[in-house]
Amino acid sequence: SKLPTMRTIVSAPAAAPCLLALVLSHLFLSSFAFVPASPSFQRYVTIATQHKSTTVVHQSQSVFLETELDDDKITQLYAWVSRALAGDPRYGNLMYAIAAVFGSNLEDDSPLILLLNEAMKNIPDEEVVVGEPISLEEREEASLGAMGAAQWTGQWRTRPHALLELEGLESVDDWTKTLPRGCKRTLKKAMNQNFTVVEKPIYGDKPAPHSSLAHFRCVVEHEVRLLSGDGSPEFFFDALSEAISRYIGTTRMAGVIQEYRDTESDKVIAIAHEVTKGSTVRGQWFYATDDASKRYVWFHSVHQLVARAIDDDGITVVDLGPSGSDAFSELKAKYGFVSVTDWPQVANYLGPFQYPEGVSDDGKGGLNLGLFERLFE
Repeated sequence: SKLPTMRTIVSAPAAAPCLLALVLSHLFLSSFAFVPASPSFQRYVTIATQHKSTTVVHQSQSVFLETELDDDKITQLYAWVSRALAGDPRYGNLMYAIAAVFGSNLEDDSPLILLLNEAMKNIPDEEVVVGEPISLEEREEASLGAMGAAQWTGQWRTRPHALLELEGLESVDDWTKTLPRGCKRTLKKAMNQNFTVVEKPIYGDKPAPHSSLAHFRCVVEHEVRLLSGDGSPEFFFDALSEAISRYIGTTRMAGVIQEYRDTESDKVIAIAHEVTKGSTVRGQWFYATDDASKRYVWFHSVHQLVARAIDDDGITVVDLGPSGSDAFSELKAKYGFVSVTDWPQVANYLGPFQYPEGVSDDGKGGLNLGLFERLFE
């Protein structure tokens, strides 16, 4: 059954913890914003269900949202998103998902709860990959925007990238010798943690190896941890929306996944998504659970990325991309990654995408940018 247009205006007495104003249209979120609490507002949600008799029943109800994230809520959110990605139009509105998963006072027979229960019955197992089996060419095309192709193809200037030039480095030890004492201590701790790492290439015409609930947990916990700010409801739900967008984005791109697992539990705790093109390797995305954030996993991933790049004679630059804050730019700089505005002059992305053996050996190949890119050499 389809859910028609729903408009929600939210407010409550000043003691209420979470106040939300939404404007929702069928299968599409047009806008949402938080508003101050005020006893003068009334809070309501209108939800409609359509029965076999085609009779439409309208219900008005106050929905209270809780900004607490746990494994069960992540699982429920993934169940909803999985149905949306499978093409079920009933699950196409993100704010319906937010209301169903984080609403604290919905009745068991609420249309949203019934939809959520149906999604939970069809949820894949924790590590079953369910991403769309898109072609290698489509994956490469989807990767270009995040890699900053707009700048190296002369369309517009993107943000500065953090680059490490490999000239003169014969081994990863040559790199670590150049670092401050504190950075060396951090890397030493990172190399002695209780986790394992497995490289998983992303193939064309197959689901991405990180398109599972286990990997979705990494993305959601990572984004909520970084973007929730002062803990206000507005930042919390913005972070959830960003997490879903980034999960969909990374699972549509090309490259290689470095998958981190806890040695004792064997649970996935982090993923590092790398893409190599031309003579540059890009640390495209990194997502880690709250547990992994305390175990120096990001530093380990950077160390290993640099080590592999130095061992590859065809790579001249490691690119960690733009930073979301000045503090992160400064952190990268401590490890030798210099923020460069005109970064395509240093990082050469002209040339084909590079893959581990076997990824592009099916004869189908990837995106053909050769002639177009030669215009910018």
